[in-house]
Amino acid sequence: MKLLQLLLREVPFEREELLTIIATASRRYKVYQIPKRDGKSVRTIAQPAPEVKLLQRILHAELIEKWPVHEAATAYVADQSIADHARHHVKSKYLLKLDFKNFFPSITAADIRQHAKRNSNLEEDDLDIFVNIVAWRNKLDRSFGLSIGAPSSPAISNSMMFEFDTCISSYCREREVTYSRYADDLAFSTMRKDTLKEVEAEVHRLTSSIQSPKLAINDKKTVNVSKRYRRSLVGLTITPNQKVSLGRERKRDIRAKLYLYGKGYLNGENVAHLRGLLAYAWSIEPEFVLSLANKQGNELFAKLELPFRSLKD
Repeated sequence: MKLLQLLLREVPFEREELLTIIATASRRYKVYQIPKRDGKSVRTIAQPAPEVKLLQRILHAELIEKWPVHEAATAYVADQSIADHARHHVKSKYLLKLDFKNFFPSITAADIRQHAKRNSNLEEDDLDIFVNIVAWRNKLDRSFGLSIGAPSSPAISNSMMFEFDTCISSYCREREVTYSRYADDLAFSTMRKDTLKEVEAEVHRLTSSIQSPKLAINDKKTVNVSKRYRRSLVGLTITPNQKVSLGRERKRDIRAKLYLYGKGYLNGENVAHLRGLLAYAWSIEPEFVLSLANKQGNELFAKLELPFRSLKD
């Protein structure tokens, strides 16, 4: 079935209306910026209009989710989480963290087209439609590629890293190194001293040799540490007893916010933020959330409409 017919079957638009949306989809984005964690730079978010999101979700269900994704990928994958990314490395003594620079924006429309052609057997006119729906035209720098904010971007990026993940996983396996990737965050761990220096060099070599997508390592974010030092990964702490923890600062923040809520000092968005924090904490370190329920009582969690409950009550 041709892509246009597939979309017409799924959307509430007439043919001409759909063709207009497709033709202008790459420009139908709401663009805004949010500060990065370093407090100095900003991240550009480009969210597609609702009608474009609908088309992207259809393409994801019909095509993109069938594309290959390597087992080393832990982001945007069913039954995998940010905690799983960290848990892969709890038993190792040495840890290397690398980060891709401008990950999503580095994946261009040409990269997407090439990958879609290889994995979906779309004809040229269908490839035009596909790319125009999932790629964003940045008016400022005139780039045309993946955006942070589009529902189809994560899955596309994951599959487009399949060649890289396959090559680096094979290299690491031969050297008794554990590798996992959470979006643009790469983690390598081992019990063998100095091995990770070789791994870092191989990642730079492989990144330079792969032409699509053309990625680069952000050297400013490279971290190579041993078990003697505090090890953190994607905002989580790897403890000396081989567990993944939220870390003291985040626990302190959650305790403080829960206390303020109990005293009636939080409302609106702050309450929603607290719910999100507790749900996230439960996915990482449920025993911490249970300790809060034991201390604060189930009534407070029931008031927050959360299912976490102390066994003491």
